[in-house]
Amino acid sequence: MRKVTIMGIVASLCLILTCGISGAVVQGPCVDCHTMHNSQNGATVVAGGPYETLLKGDCIGCHGTTAADNLLGTNNTIPAVMHIATDDLAGGNFAYITGGKAVDTNDSIVSANHDTAGHNVKDLGAVNQEDIAAMFPPPGDEYNQTGITAATFTCAGTLGCHGDRTIAGSMAAIRGSHHAIDTMMKFGTIDEGAQGTATYNSYRFLKGVHGGEHSQWNLNATVDNHNEYEGATAGVESGSASTPGGGTISGLCAECHGNYHGNATDIGTGPWLRHPTDIVLPATTAKEYYKYNGGTGTNNPYSIEAPVGRANIPNTPSPFVNPGTDDSIVLCLSCHKAHASANQDILRWNYEDISAGTGSDTGRCFICHTTKDGV
Repeated sequence: MRKVTIMGIVASLCLILTCGISGAVVQGPCVDCHTMHNSQNGATVVAGGPYETLLKGDCIGCHGTTAADNLLGTNNTIPAVMHIATDDLAGGNFAYITGGKAVDTNDSIVSANHDTAGHNVKDLGAVNQEDIAAMFPPPGDEYNQTGITAATFTCAGTLGCHGDRTIAGSMAAIRGSHHAIDTMMKFGTIDEGAQGTATYNSYRFLKGVHGGEHSQWNLNATVDNHNEYEGATAGVESGSASTPGGGTISGLCAECHGNYHGNATDIGTGPWLRHPTDIVLPATTAKEYYKYNGGTGTNNPYSIEAPVGRANIPNTPSPFVNPGTDDSIVLCLSCHKAHASANQDILRWNYEDISAGTGSDTGRCFICHTTKDGV
Protein backbone atom coordinates (compact mmCIF):
# COMPACT_ATOMS: atom_id res chain seq x y z
CA MET A 1 0.00 0.00 0.00
CA ARG A 2 1.24 3.47 -0.79
CA LYS A 3 1.85 5.83 2.09
CA VAL A 4 -0.66 8.62 2.52
CA THR A 5 1.31 11.84 2.19
CA ILE A 6 1.37 14.99 4.25
CA MET A 7 -1.49 16.24 2.08
CA GLY A 8 -3.70 13.77 3.89
CA ILE A 9 -2.79 15.47 7.14
CA VAL A 10 -3.57 18.87 5.66
CA ALA A 11 -6.88 17.46 4.49
CA SER A 12 -7.95 16.84 8.06
CA LEU A 13 -8.15 20.60 8.57
CA CYS A 14 -11.48 20.84 6.82
CA LEU A 15 -12.99 18.14 8.99
CA ILE A 16 -13.22 20.69 11.78
CA LEU A 17 -14.63 23.47 9.63
CA THR A 18 -18.20 24.42 10.38
CA CYS A 19 -18.93 26.20 7.13
CA GLY A 20 -21.56 24.72 4.86
CA ILE A 21 -22.47 25.06 1.21
CA SER A 22 -25.91 25.78 -0.18
CA GLY A 23 -25.53 24.71 -3.79
CA ALA A 24 -22.13 26.19 -4.57
CA VAL A 25 -22.52 29.06 -2.11
CA VAL A 26 -20.37 28.79 1.01
CA GLN A 27 -22.22 29.82 4.15
CA GLY A 28 -20.69 30.44 7.56
CA PRO A 29 -17.89 32.38 9.26
CA CYS A 30 -15.15 33.52 6.87
CA VAL A 31 -12.55 32.38 9.40
CA ASP A 32 -13.57 28.77 8.83
CA CYS A 33 -11.97 28.81 5.39
CA HIS A 34 -9.70 31.87 5.32
CA THR A 35 -6.78 33.27 7.31
CA MET A 36 -5.60 36.83 6.73
CA HIS A 37 -1.89 36.33 7.42
CA ASN A 38 -1.59 32.63 8.32
CA SER A 39 -0.61 33.80 11.76
CA GLN A 40 -2.45 34.05 15.07
CA ASN A 41 -0.96 34.81 18.49
CA GLY A 42 2.50 34.38 17.07
CA ALA A 43 1.80 30.90 15.74
CA THR A 44 1.26 29.59 12.21
CA VAL A 45 -2.40 28.87 11.50
CA VAL A 46 -1.82 26.26 8.78
CA ALA A 47 1.41 24.36 8.26
CA GLY A 48 2.44 24.60 4.62
CA GLY A 49 0.50 27.86 4.12
CA PRO A 50 -0.25 30.50 3.25
CA TYR A 51 -2.40 29.42 0.32
CA GLU A 52 -3.77 31.49 -2.54
CA THR A 53 -6.86 33.64 -1.90
CA LEU A 54 -6.00 33.48 1.83
CA LEU A 55 -7.39 29.96 2.15
CA LYS A 56 -6.47 27.56 4.94
CA GLY A 57 -5.93 24.78 2.42
CA ASP A 58 -5.75 23.89 -1.27
CA CYS A 59 -8.18 21.68 -3.23
CA ILE A 60 -7.06 18.49 -1.51
CA GLY A 61 -6.85 20.34 1.79
CA CYS A 62 -10.62 20.90 1.75
CA HIS A 63 -11.85 17.93 -0.29
CA GLY A 64 -9.19 15.32 0.43
CA THR A 65 -10.06 13.85 3.80
CA THR A 66 -8.58 10.39 4.36
CA ALA A 67 -11.30 9.52 6.88
CA ALA A 68 -14.46 7.47 6.36
CA ASP A 69 -16.55 10.42 5.24
CA ASN A 70 -17.59 10.83 1.62
CA LEU A 71 -19.45 14.08 2.37
CA LEU A 72 -18.02 16.72 4.68
CA GLY A 73 -19.18 19.84 6.48
CA THR A 74 -21.94 20.40 8.99
CA ASN A 75 -24.64 19.62 6.42
CA ASN A 76 -22.73 17.04 4.34
CA THR A 77 -22.34 19.59 1.56
CA ILE A 78 -18.64 19.24 0.72
CA PRO A 79 -17.71 16.29 -1.54
CA ALA A 80 -14.68 14.26 -0.46
CA VAL A 81 -12.38 12.94 -3.17
CA MET A 82 -9.89 10.82 -1.18
CA HIS A 83 -12.00 9.18 1.54
CA ILE A 84 -12.13 5.58 2.73
CA ALA A 85 -15.91 5.24 2.99
CA THR A 86 -17.49 2.27 1.24
CA ASP A 87 -19.44 4.30 -1.30
CA ASP A 88 -17.66 6.60 -3.75
CA LEU A 89 -19.15 9.70 -5.32
CA ALA A 90 -19.72 10.19 -9.05
CA GLY A 91 -16.19 11.46 -9.72
CA GLY A 92 -14.48 8.45 -8.18
CA ASN A 93 -11.86 8.44 -5.45
CA PHE A 94 -8.16 9.36 -5.39
CA ALA A 95 -7.73 6.94 -2.49
CA TYR A 96 -7.32 4.14 -5.05
CA ILE A 97 -4.11 5.87 -6.13
CA THR A 98 -2.78 6.71 -2.67
CA GLY A 99 -3.54 3.26 -1.26
CA GLY A 100 -6.23 4.50 1.10
CA LYS A 101 -8.69 2.14 -0.57
CA ALA A 102 -7.97 -1.28 -2.06
CA VAL A 103 -8.09 -1.63 -5.82
CA ASP A 104 -9.76 -4.54 -7.60
CA THR A 105 -7.52 -7.50 -6.83
CA ASN A 106 -8.83 -9.29 -9.94
CA ASP A 107 -7.47 -6.48 -12.11
CA SER A 108 -3.84 -7.41 -12.66
CA ILE A 109 -2.78 -4.07 -14.16
CA VAL A 110 -4.09 -1.81 -11.41
CA SER A 111 -2.97 -4.25 -8.74
CA ALA A 112 0.58 -4.08 -10.08
CA ASN A 113 0.58 -0.28 -10.35
CA HIS A 114 -1.93 1.96 -8.57
CA ASP A 115 -0.93 4.82 -10.87
CA THR A 116 -3.14 3.26 -13.53
CA ALA A 117 -6.21 3.75 -11.32
CA GLY A 118 -6.68 7.42 -12.05
CA HIS A 119 -5.52 10.94 -12.75
CA ASN A 120 -2.36 11.42 -10.69
CA VAL A 121 -2.62 15.10 -9.84
CA LYS A 122 0.44 16.55 -8.12
CA ASP A 123 -1.79 17.61 -5.22
CA LEU A 124 -1.70 13.98 -4.02
CA GLY A 125 1.99 14.37 -3.18
CA ALA A 126 5.20 13.42 -4.96
CA VAL A 127 5.00 9.75 -3.97
CA ASN A 128 1.71 9.44 -5.87
CA GLN A 129 2.76 11.18 -9.08
CA GLU A 130 2.45 9.30 -12.35
CA ASP A 131 5.53 7.16 -12.93
CA ILE A 132 4.71 6.02 -16.48
CA ALA A 133 6.54 8.54 -18.67
CA ALA A 134 4.42 7.74 -21.73
CA MET A 135 1.38 9.28 -20.01
CA PHE A 136 2.72 12.78 -20.76
CA PRO A 137 1.72 14.56 -22.89
CA PRO A 138 -1.70 12.97 -22.27
CA PRO A 139 -2.54 10.00 -24.49
CA GLY A 140 -4.53 11.16 -27.49
CA ASP A 141 -3.16 14.70 -27.10
CA GLU A 142 -4.66 16.87 -29.85
CA TYR A 143 -4.04 20.38 -28.55
CA ASN A 144 -0.33 20.21 -27.69
CA GLN A 145 -0.72 19.87 -23.94
CA THR A 146 3.02 19.51 -23.46
CA GLY A 147 2.97 21.66 -20.33
CA ILE A 148 1.15 18.91 -18.45
CA THR A 149 3.72 16.64 -16.80
CA ALA A 150 3.81 14.37 -13.78
CA ALA A 151 5.15 17.28 -11.74
CA THR A 152 2.67 19.92 -12.99
CA PHE A 153 -0.66 18.12 -13.52
CA THR A 154 -3.09 19.57 -11.00
CA CYS A 155 -6.76 19.97 -10.13
CA ALA A 156 -7.67 23.17 -11.96
CA GLY A 157 -6.49 25.82 -14.38
CA THR A 158 -4.30 25.51 -17.46
CA LEU A 159 -2.70 22.32 -16.14
CA GLY A 160 -5.85 20.74 -14.75
CA CYS A 161 -9.52 20.03 -15.40
CA HIS A 162 -11.63 22.25 -13.14
CA GLY A 163 -12.04 25.99 -13.34
CA ASP A 164 -11.07 28.37 -16.12
CA ARG A 165 -8.43 26.51 -18.13
CA THR A 166 -7.00 29.73 -19.54
CA ILE A 167 -5.84 30.75 -16.05
CA ALA A 168 -2.72 29.32 -14.40
CA GLY A 169 -3.09 27.97 -10.88
CA SER A 170 -5.87 25.95 -9.29
CA MET A 171 -7.01 28.60 -6.84
CA ALA A 172 -6.93 31.42 -9.39
CA ALA A 173 -8.86 29.31 -11.90
CA ILE A 174 -11.83 28.76 -9.57
CA ARG A 175 -11.61 32.05 -7.66
CA GLY A 176 -14.98 33.26 -6.42
CA SER A 177 -16.92 30.24 -7.66
CA HIS A 178 -17.72 28.90 -4.18
CA HIS A 179 -19.51 32.16 -3.40
CA ALA A 180 -21.69 32.34 -6.51
CA ILE A 181 -25.31 31.27 -7.06
CA ASP A 182 -25.58 28.23 -9.32
CA THR A 183 -29.29 27.43 -9.30
CA MET A 184 -29.16 27.05 -13.10
CA MET A 185 -27.63 23.60 -12.59
CA LYS A 186 -29.94 22.43 -9.80
CA PHE A 187 -32.93 20.24 -10.59
CA GLY A 188 -36.16 22.20 -10.50
CA THR A 189 -34.39 25.34 -11.74
CA ILE A 190 -32.29 23.97 -14.63
CA ASP A 191 -31.47 26.69 -17.17
CA GLU A 192 -29.00 25.55 -19.82
CA GLY A 193 -29.03 28.98 -21.41
CA ALA A 194 -27.38 30.33 -18.26
CA GLN A 195 -24.76 27.58 -18.02
CA GLY A 196 -21.16 27.34 -19.14
CA THR A 197 -20.11 30.99 -19.49
CA ALA A 198 -18.01 31.03 -16.32
CA THR A 199 -16.65 28.57 -13.77
CA TYR A 200 -19.41 29.06 -11.21
CA ASN A 201 -22.21 28.34 -13.69
CA SER A 202 -20.56 25.27 -15.20
CA TYR A 203 -21.16 21.69 -14.19
CA ARG A 204 -18.97 20.85 -11.16
CA PHE A 205 -16.81 23.93 -11.78
CA LEU A 206 -15.68 22.49 -15.14
CA LYS A 207 -15.87 25.70 -17.13
CA GLY A 208 -17.96 25.37 -20.27
CA VAL A 209 -19.60 22.05 -19.35
CA HIS A 210 -23.39 21.81 -19.04
CA GLY A 211 -25.28 19.42 -16.80
CA GLY A 212 -27.66 18.78 -13.93
CA GLU A 213 -26.12 18.30 -10.50
CA HIS A 214 -27.33 15.65 -8.05
CA SER A 215 -27.47 17.26 -4.61
CA GLN A 216 -25.09 14.70 -3.08
CA TRP A 217 -22.74 14.06 -5.99
CA ASN A 218 -24.55 10.80 -6.86
CA LEU A 219 -24.26 9.33 -3.37
CA ASN A 220 -27.16 6.85 -3.09
CA ALA A 221 -28.14 7.68 -6.68
CA THR A 222 -31.12 5.84 -8.16
CA VAL A 223 -32.57 5.50 -11.65
CA ASP A 224 -34.72 8.58 -11.05
CA ASN A 225 -32.31 10.63 -8.93
CA HIS A 226 -28.85 11.08 -10.41
CA ASN A 227 -26.51 13.46 -12.21
CA GLU A 228 -27.52 14.40 -15.73
CA TYR A 229 -24.71 14.84 -18.26
CA GLU A 230 -24.67 16.94 -21.40
CA GLY A 231 -23.99 15.03 -24.60
CA ALA A 232 -23.86 15.74 -28.33
CA THR A 233 -25.55 13.68 -31.02
CA ALA A 234 -22.96 13.45 -33.79
CA GLY A 235 -19.56 13.07 -32.21
CA VAL A 236 -17.57 15.44 -30.03
CA GLU A 237 -17.81 18.89 -31.54
CA SER A 238 -14.74 20.99 -32.20
CA GLY A 239 -13.29 22.54 -29.06
CA SER A 240 -9.88 23.64 -27.85
CA ALA A 241 -7.43 23.04 -25.03
CA SER A 242 -9.59 25.20 -22.76
CA THR A 243 -13.09 24.96 -24.27
CA PRO A 244 -15.15 21.74 -24.28
CA GLY A 245 -16.72 21.14 -27.68
CA GLY A 246 -20.50 21.35 -27.52
CA GLY A 247 -20.41 22.07 -23.81
CA THR A 248 -20.33 18.33 -23.15
CA ILE A 249 -18.51 16.34 -20.49
CA SER A 250 -16.87 14.27 -23.25
CA GLY A 251 -15.78 17.52 -24.88
CA LEU A 252 -13.95 18.30 -21.65
CA CYS A 253 -12.12 14.95 -21.79
CA ALA A 254 -11.21 15.75 -25.40
CA GLU A 255 -9.26 18.81 -24.27
CA CYS A 256 -6.49 16.39 -23.29
CA HIS A 257 -7.50 13.23 -25.18
CA GLY A 258 -8.90 14.78 -28.35
CA ASN A 259 -7.52 12.22 -30.78
CA TYR A 260 -9.79 9.65 -29.15
CA HIS A 261 -12.84 11.77 -29.92
CA GLY A 262 -12.24 13.33 -33.30
CA ASN A 263 -13.11 12.92 -36.97
CA ALA A 264 -13.33 9.82 -39.13
CA THR A 265 -9.53 9.52 -39.20
CA ASP A 266 -9.50 9.17 -35.43
CA ILE A 267 -12.63 7.15 -34.69
CA GLY A 268 -13.91 5.92 -38.06
CA THR A 269 -17.52 6.16 -39.20
CA GLY A 270 -18.67 2.66 -38.32
CA PRO A 271 -17.19 0.17 -37.98
CA TRP A 272 -15.37 2.23 -35.35
CA LEU A 273 -11.62 2.58 -34.95
CA ARG A 274 -11.98 3.86 -31.40
CA HIS A 275 -14.96 3.65 -29.06
CA PRO A 276 -17.38 6.47 -29.99
CA THR A 277 -18.46 9.20 -27.58
CA ASP A 278 -21.18 11.82 -27.97
CA ILE A 279 -22.95 9.35 -30.24
CA VAL A 280 -26.62 8.35 -29.91
CA LEU A 281 -27.36 4.70 -29.18
CA PRO A 282 -29.03 3.33 -32.33
CA ALA A 283 -32.69 2.39 -32.08
CA THR A 284 -32.77 -0.04 -34.99
CA THR A 285 -33.74 -3.57 -34.00
CA ALA A 286 -31.12 -4.86 -36.42
CA LYS A 287 -28.58 -3.85 -33.79
CA GLU A 288 -28.34 -4.62 -30.10
CA TYR A 289 -28.24 -1.16 -28.54
CA TYR A 290 -31.99 -0.57 -28.47
CA LYS A 291 -32.12 -3.07 -25.60
CA TYR A 292 -29.92 -0.85 -23.39
CA ASN A 293 -30.07 -1.99 -19.75
CA GLY A 294 -32.56 -4.74 -20.38
CA GLY A 295 -35.16 -2.52 -22.03
CA THR A 296 -37.35 -2.98 -25.07
CA GLY A 297 -36.35 0.18 -26.90
CA THR A 298 -38.89 2.53 -25.34
CA ASN A 299 -38.43 4.04 -21.89
CA ASN A 300 -35.56 1.72 -21.05
CA PRO A 301 -34.44 2.05 -17.41
CA TYR A 302 -31.50 4.41 -16.83
CA SER A 303 -28.33 2.64 -15.66
CA ILE A 304 -26.28 4.08 -12.80
CA GLU A 305 -23.54 1.58 -13.76
CA ALA A 306 -23.27 2.78 -17.39
CA PRO A 307 -24.87 6.25 -17.54
CA VAL A 308 -25.73 8.06 -20.74
CA GLY A 309 -26.04 11.75 -21.60
CA ARG A 310 -28.77 14.01 -22.93
CA ALA A 311 -28.65 16.69 -25.59
CA ASN A 312 -30.95 18.73 -23.35
CA ILE A 313 -30.68 18.52 -19.57
CA PRO A 314 -34.10 17.71 -18.05
CA ASN A 315 -35.44 19.79 -15.17
CA THR A 316 -35.77 16.62 -13.13
CA PRO A 317 -33.55 13.54 -13.45
CA SER A 318 -35.05 11.14 -15.96
CA PRO A 319 -35.38 7.42 -15.16
CA PHE A 320 -35.72 6.62 -18.86
CA VAL A 321 -33.42 6.12 -21.84
CA ASN A 322 -34.83 5.96 -25.35
CA PRO A 323 -32.30 4.69 -27.91
CA GLY A 324 -32.40 6.61 -31.16
CA THR A 325 -33.24 9.88 -29.42
CA ASP A 326 -31.12 12.64 -27.94
CA ASP A 327 -31.53 11.26 -24.43
CA SER A 328 -29.38 8.17 -25.10
CA ILE A 329 -25.88 9.52 -25.75
CA VAL A 330 -22.72 7.50 -25.13
CA LEU A 331 -20.23 9.43 -22.98
CA CYS A 332 -16.69 8.99 -21.72
CA LEU A 333 -18.39 8.66 -18.32
CA SER A 334 -20.44 5.73 -19.58
CA CYS A 335 -17.32 3.63 -19.04
CA HIS A 336 -14.95 5.78 -16.96
CA LYS A 337 -14.88 7.73 -13.71
CA ALA A 338 -13.08 11.09 -13.52
CA HIS A 339 -10.72 11.12 -10.52
CA ALA A 340 -9.86 7.46 -9.95
CA SER A 341 -11.53 4.06 -9.67
CA ALA A 342 -10.68 0.59 -8.41
CA ASN A 343 -9.71 -0.48 -11.93
CA GLN A 344 -7.15 0.33 -14.59
CA ASP A 345 -7.72 3.35 -16.81
CA ILE A 346 -10.30 4.75 -14.37
CA LEU A 347 -12.79 2.20 -15.72
CA ARG A 348 -16.03 1.53 -13.90
CA TRP A 349 -15.31 -2.19 -14.00
CA ASN A 350 -12.50 -4.69 -14.51
CA TYR A 351 -12.05 -5.01 -18.26
CA GLU A 352 -9.91 -8.16 -17.95
CA ASP A 353 -12.65 -10.44 -16.64
CA ILE A 354 -15.42 -9.41 -19.04
CA SER A 355 -16.04 -12.42 -21.28
CA ALA A 356 -18.40 -12.56 -24.24
CA GLY A 357 -20.73 -15.46 -24.92
CA THR A 358 -21.08 -16.86 -21.41
CA GLY A 359 -24.78 -15.97 -21.19
CA SER A 360 -24.56 -14.83 -17.58
CA ASP A 361 -23.54 -11.16 -17.62
CA THR A 362 -26.05 -8.36 -18.23
CA GLY A 363 -23.96 -5.61 -16.65
CA ARG A 364 -20.83 -3.64 -17.49
CA CYS A 365 -20.11 -3.61 -21.26
CA PHE A 366 -23.22 -5.69 -21.86
CA ILE A 367 -25.52 -2.92 -20.64
CA CYS A 368 -25.09 -1.46 -24.14
CA HIS A 369 -23.71 -4.46 -26.02
CA THR A 370 -26.76 -6.49 -25.07
CA THR A 371 -26.27 -9.52 -27.34
CA LYS A 372 -22.54 -10.02 -26.99
CA ASP A 373 -22.88 -12.21 -23.93
CA GLY A 374 -25.36 -14.48 -25.62
CA VAL A 375 -28.23 -13.58 -23.31
